[in-house]
Amino acid sequence: MDSDSTTINEEQSNDISNALNKKYPNILVALVVANRTTKHAALTQVTARKISANTLTISYVECQGNMCNLNSVDLSFSPPIKSANNNDAIERIVKDGKRAMEAQFVWLVTEQLSLLILIVTSLLGYATLLLGEDGLQKAMDSVPIVGQIISTFLGSYYFIVVRASFYFAIVAHAAEAIYIAIMLRTRANLGYLACLKWFALICCVGYPMTKKALMFTSQPKENKLD
Repeated sequence: MDSDSTTINEEQSNDISNALNKKYPNILVALVVANRTTKHAALTQVTARKISANTLTISYVECQGNMCNLNSVDLSFSPPIKSANNNDAIERIVKDGKRAMEAQFVWLVTEQLSLLILIVTSLLGYATLLLGEDGLQKAMDSVPIVGQIISTFLGSYYFIVVRASFYFAIVAHAAEAIYIAIMLRTRANLGYLACLKWFALICCVGYPMTKKALMFTSQPKENKLD
C-alpha cells in the first residue's frame, strides 16, 4: 500500500458501502458502466461491497435476454484514499461517479447507431432547409439511380415525406432531451451544466443517448451532485 495512504478497516468499509448503497445508487451504476467490459447488457442490483484505500469493489447483475450473471468490478483509486473518514471517502467516490456520468460529444462519431442517425438527420435537414423541393429534385436528377430509388419508394410525395421526417425527428429528439434533462436533474441529481450537455447530445441523435442516460436515473438520490 502507498506510504501516504491510510487503512480502512472492515467496520469503516461497511459504513461507507452502506452509505453509498443508500444515498448514491446511481453513482455506483455510473462507475460500473464506465468500467465494465460488456457495454450493452442491462444492469440490476448494483451494490458497493467493500472499500480499501486503493480499491472499491462493486457487484452487479448483468442481463442479456434471459441470461443473467452476477459480476463484480474492482475500481482502483489513484492516488489512494488518504483518510478513513466516511465523508472524505464518499466525496472522492462521488467525484469519480460524476465524471463517469458526464455526456461525451465524441460518442456522436464513435458509436455507429448515433453516427448513422446524425448523418440521416443532417441530410434530411439539408434537403428541407437548404435545397427545398426544387433543389432536391435537381439533386435527384443529377444522380439518376438515387432519384429512381427515392421515387420508387416515396412516389411524387417524396419531398413531403423528407420534410415531415426531418421535423418529426427534431420534435421527437427535443421531447426526449427535455424529459431526460428533467430526469437527470431530479432523480440522478446532476448539475445544470451536466444536464445541459445531455440535452444537447440527445437533441442530436435521440434514442441511443437516451438509453445511456436512463441508466443513471433508475433510483432517486438524497444528495445533489452540484
